[in-house]
Amino acid sequence: MKKRLALSTVVMLFLVLASSAFTFAPTTQTTGSSVSAAVRWSGWSEVSGKGLTYSALATTNYNGRDYVFARGTDNKIYVNSFNATSGKWSGWSEVPGGGRTYSALATTNYAGKLYVFAHGTDNKIYLNRFNAISNTWSGWSVVPGGGRTYSALAATTYESNMYIFVRGTDNKIYGDRFNATSSKWSGWSEVPGGGRTYSALAANNYAGKLYLFAHGTDNKIYVDRFNATNGKWSGWSEVPGGGRTYSALAATTYESNMYIFVRGTDNKIYVDRFNATSSKWSGWSEVPGGGRTYSALAASSYVDKLYVFAHGTDNKIYLNTLHI
Repeated sequence: MKKRLALSTVVMLFLVLASSAFTFAPTTQTTGSSVSAAVRWSGWSEVSGKGLTYSALATTNYNGRDYVFARGTDNKIYVNSFNATSGKWSGWSEVPGGGRTYSALATTNYAGKLYVFAHGTDNKIYLNRFNAISNTWSGWSVVPGGGRTYSALAATTYESNMYIFVRGTDNKIYGDRFNATSSKWSGWSEVPGGGRTYSALAANNYAGKLYLFAHGTDNKIYVDRFNATNGKWSGWSEVPGGGRTYSALAATTYESNMYIFVRGTDNKIYVDRFNATSSKWSGWSEVPGGGRTYSALAASSYVDKLYVFAHGTDNKIYLNTLHI
């Protein structure tokens, strides 16, 4: 980005071994409440391409592929995409535009384009947009409204709009909304409820509501929920189960459930699952495979699997998939 997005370091993301190495063999695990069938995790494996990162991962589906973005060890922003039909990765390449970041990336698929957001090295919030039809990137530009962040971004689509959330320089949590029809941003405003974070946000569109998760200043994990029907937020409440994190959150929808992933205070990777029909959480459990991370998780549902990406303790980028 001409204004040089200070985005963070190359593709080195991921969970490191639970002893000395991840378990690569598939793991079968029986889950409770909302999922009665056995679920199968692939086990952690390195994402093809030998990418490295110190922090910052983001993933989304777009135009028949699953895209993963990472801050490289040179603070440039890189992308790798997976095609389920061919079973191949594109390999890591720099996102055009010269963007840089020290932390925080977010991405979402909206109105026929792929949007990537980054925390610039000047603490501004930047955007780059990919159009698969023309195979072109827009280049990095500042998100309007004068927003600033030290870390933590999340993005999702909901009710015909695209939402982006950030940790403000005052540690409050702010949101901005873009509408493709009007081509206008709503402007930054604080998410109601008085929430605070030092790092880590995740957002997800699930069962007719927008869910926003945050790492609290007490290391607990909180959720706030927006309902477009009445235009109201639920207010912040702790995610049940007593989970704790120092950083790193990811959320996605898979097989009628919402999954949230966190880095535990022991650096293991944990998951909790919410079912809107029963209004129940499954409770926190470790993601099978013995993965570890110091920062950075990303999750997406692609084809018939749930994909979880992590920054390993060896700075490589790892993947674990769930199939029900």
